[in-house]
Amino acid sequence: MTEKRAQQLIAKAIASTPIDRTRYYHMCWWEGRLRCLHVHHTKDVHPVFFAAPGETFAEALNERQWQLLTERIAAYCRTHNVTASGRPPRSNRGTRVESSWQRPTLTGFDSIRLRRLLASLGTSQISTKASVERLRCLLETADTVPSEEVPRDVVTMNSRVRLKKDRGRHEMRVSLVFPADASGNGDCEPARVSVLTPTGLALLGRRVGDNVEGRVKIHDLLYQPEAAGHFDR
Repeated sequence: MTEKRAQQLIAKAIASTPIDRTRYYHMCWWEGRLRCLHVHHTKDVHPVFFAAPGETFAEALNERQWQLLTERIAAYCRTHNVTASGRPPRSNRGTRVESSWQRPTLTGFDSIRLRRLLASLGTSQISTKASVERLRCLLETADTVPSEEVPRDVVTMNSRVRLKKDRGRHEMRVSLVFPADASGNGDCEPARVSVLTPTGLALLGRRVGDNVEGRVKIHDLLYQPEAAGHFDR
């Protein structure tokens, strides 16, 4: 699979999809061909190369997004022996391919707010440049779902979680918040952790039982806005 062929398939997938700017879409390999479809076109686990609001696809991908997609599709074709025609070998048909790692899961509401946050930061704040880039990559690779359909064990914005060190008794309760809501007082309980900190980025979109920052594990989800019916928080 050459880069040129991959980009032809990307362009065809986008062009053949009636894009609704208000919905979320993802680019995936499904039923033997590349497709650009709503995130819930199937409940089967399968590789997702890129997810974004409909307006991103409608207004055309930027150079960085094109490169990201091209590299992922080319790598997928190499590892799954997909031919240049865009179809896998006959022996692979009907086989469900699972991702080798669990992608973070974000709600559409959180994704919109986090993208607005990135737009407001620009590139002038050098101290947060690495965190901004990491958040941008997370937004591009995460599975995005409607707030009403996010699993109850996923850490979303303004969730409160209990963290524990592996095989240890020490625990910490934190709330994942936007930078403006982060606490400067270490005595605050639970601690309000900005999504632009290493801990915040490690928590966003992850599930109960996942390890974050080495041996620290998400032990429990004490509060998730969506599970409580608070879809505007």
